[in-house]
Amino acid sequence: MSSPPTDPQAQVLELRRQLQSLLDAAHANERKLDRFDALEHRLIAVGSMEELVNLLLVECRTDFGLDAAELWLLDPDGELSRALPSLPTAKAPRLLDSHAPLKDLFGAARVTRLVGPGHDEAVVAKAFGERTLVRSAALLPLIRQGLLIGSLHFGSRDPERYDATSGTKFLERLSAIAAVTIESMLNRERLRRAGMTDGLTGVHNRRYFDHRSLIEFSQAVRHRYPLACLFLDIDHFKAINDGHGHLVGDEVLRQVGGLILRSLRTGDLAARYGGEEFVVLLPRTDLAGAREVAERIRMTVQDAPFVSPEGGTVSATLSAGLAMLPAGAVSFAELLSAADRALYSAKRAGRNRTVSADDAEKINAAPAATP
Repeated sequence: MSSPPTDPQAQVLELRRQLQSLLDAAHANERKLDRFDALEHRLIAVGSMEELVNLLLVECRTDFGLDAAELWLLDPDGELSRALPSLPTAKAPRLLDSHAPLKDLFGAARVTRLVGPGHDEAVVAKAFGERTLVRSAALLPLIRQGLLIGSLHFGSRDPERYDATSGTKFLERLSAIAAVTIESMLNRERLRRAGMTDGLTGVHNRRYFDHRSLIEFSQAVRHRYPLACLFLDIDHFKAINDGHGHLVGDEVLRQVGGLILRSLRTGDLAARYGGEEFVVLLPRTDLAGAREVAERIRMTVQDAPFVSPEGGTVSATLSAGLAMLPAGAVSFAELLSAADRALYSAKRAGRNRTVSADDAEKINAAPAATP
């Protein structure tokens, strides 16, 4: 350590240097505070999960000069995977089905971690990937109402960017606001889904289908791509209710809804149309592809042992009516009506089958099969 200068003029110069250093640090902290304040206001104002993720992973990286940014979110029930089907960003969050990865990063402490070179390099590799070029990192736990719901990671190639001795006040405030915003967006998504989802089966409700179907119809007409419609009806559903009780009937409906959803692609639309009847829209799908989807759903339901609330099993089948958007159609009602008539034909022909609108006239002209 060098001794202070003895010359009065040199002492004044040294004091001025120290004062300037303190002023520079104060100004740097003020600029940092301004950036964090601006980010906090933008976080509070976001209107969707897509906007939130884009802000944290794309815009933050640019605004703060970061080399890497990662967002991990706990999603054991698939809420976020449904809310973020496809992000219009270059980066997507990592959705976790358990707390294990978060425990690997934070242990029991659940506090912000600053990691520099030579310290916890394995943790940095877990946070950013094995081939990361990050030399220092800030790992921020996202905690809401005492629960760890995820983590936000900022990384830099500068080994001194996140020194372990640096303060974490700004980062801790940022993580708290990010956690509140994420919870708020999830609650908003739950409310949105509640207004367009059938509470029993988990598929969309009739109200949402009536809105979305008109959009799909107009796009198919405008861009001249095929649009298929399936009407699906559980066979002899009244007998299930009468023989096993309405609780079992509700359970069959719930499980059939799940089987239909698992049989579809992203972009397909399924809804409970009423009672034991479901409707499916398949954009950009030709007749052969639509028949394949209908048969896959029908066979899956036929082979499934439906578990009752008491632990027993019940068998069920369904009938499917299939129609393609006719050339020159002027309304979606034409497609819907054709699929409905095809379903009636499938019932008339003996149930547990798929009938297309093209085959419906032949079946309707023949004697009805024994129900």
